[in-house]
Amino acid sequence: MVTRGGRSKGCSDCRRRKVKCDESRPVCLRCKKRGVDCDGPRYQTWVDQTETFSTQSSSPNKLTKITRPVELSFIAFEDNICLAYTRKKLFRGGLVEVACDKIDWRENSSTFLKDPSLALLRKAILSLSVTFFGSQHHDARITTQGYDQYGEVLQQLNTALTIPEQQTTNETLLTALTCMLLEIFLPTGPSNFLKHQRGIDAIMSLRGPPTETTGDTATIFQGLRIISIIGALVDARPSIYAKDEWKHAPMPYTDGIGMLKAEIFTVLAECTQLMSDRDTLVASSAGPRDCETLLARLDHTMSDLCALYPLWVRTNNDQMQLAGNMSRMADELGIANHLSATAYMLYHTVHICILQIRDSLDPSSNNMKLRNEAASKIASVLEIKECEKREGFAESNTIGFVATKVAWQALGGFSTPEGRRLARAVGSAVDGVSRSPGDSPSAWSYVSDATQAGLQDAAFAAWVVTVT
Repeated sequence: MVTRGGRSKGCSDCRRRKVKCDESRPVCLRCKKRGVDCDGPRYQTWVDQTETFSTQSSSPNKLTKITRPVELSFIAFEDNICLAYTRKKLFRGGLVEVACDKIDWRENSSTFLKDPSLALLRKAILSLSVTFFGSQHHDARITTQGYDQYGEVLQQLNTALTIPEQQTTNETLLTALTCMLLEIFLPTGPSNFLKHQRGIDAIMSLRGPPTETTGDTATIFQGLRIISIIGALVDARPSIYAKDEWKHAPMPYTDGIGMLKAEIFTVLAECTQLMSDRDTLVASSAGPRDCETLLARLDHTMSDLCALYPLWVRTNNDQMQLAGNMSRMADELGIANHLSATAYMLYHTVHICILQIRDSLDPSSNNMKLRNEAASKIASVLEIKECEKREGFAESNTIGFVATKVAWQALGGFSTPEGRRLARAVGSAVDGVSRSPGDSPSAWSYVSDATQAGLQDAAFAAWVVTVT
């Protein structure tokens, strides 16, 4: 057998741009780095040269009976179709792509028979895929089928967590994450996604800090670190990454922006501990000395954050020099690109968090002034849609949401012109497959004060998936 010659086997985008495609599957590395959709390289066509064909011509008067091809039911391919659709719409990059790669085997493969954790992960991803596909296509039968599969996954996950060999595996962590994603996009109850997030934290605590800096485990914990810290911030509890042994876990980042964001997240993790200690202090009958001790810790944390700003300036300048044409963001704000903008928003988000904790203990007009300035900087970046492009790290939109939530609250929510301005910026920038109530411009403009907290938590749920 020989391959059929002809056009390049590269993906459509590389062939259109007339560049060499590395032909990696399922998507090529060149498209993956550029953050564009990739249909993958073409498959080779094989020709069997040993095949012989009859040269006898048929009678011109003889009618040939054409047999109608057998129609295959959609149900025969339903799981694969749902998985392919959901993977294209939701599962791009990061730890969720790791999960999909792990289950990329035939359903009856012996791999799943040998590894029950992997088999459960496959069922979890299929339950999310089927439910999501049915919801997006308004097919109640498929959606119900997906929810039924999800119920079975929850039962099997609870059983797996009682088996020591399965409790803390990568596959179990990814299964819990997949369940959290289903509760984000297609919730079965209010804030159920946070219950899964707490469960993920519990599994991580039982397993201990990661030691790898490369490979699947490093990728998984890189994504879970961000989810853990942000989830703790929303849930008003200390993150496991506020503990010393987790703070000093090795980071899988190699570039300047990646390292900078990792360091800022370390400060944000400390903020979750400071918030918890503040709440405990306020609820108790602690004296002034206890308050002074906490204020001193806040000052130390603020110093740690401020020490990172010069690093952002240097990294941003490097990005500006590498850039060709000046973007609107670079021209108006002096921010090189969406990667620098993400780190910039994250920095000011943490700044606001520290100022709010301090002001709750030691109110000051200067605290409010600095807080509003930081919130306005975040709003200015969000008003320029270029920062929302998905051209790099998947956590950009998640960080954008957290920055929005913190800045919006700092600016007074819907009760102030600044807060409404930020709400309009968010409403014009959001363009997702699953839109939460917070994504609607009318909701941002007219929602009542009583529902603001729930609205923001719903928005968090819609944005956190982009970290995966």
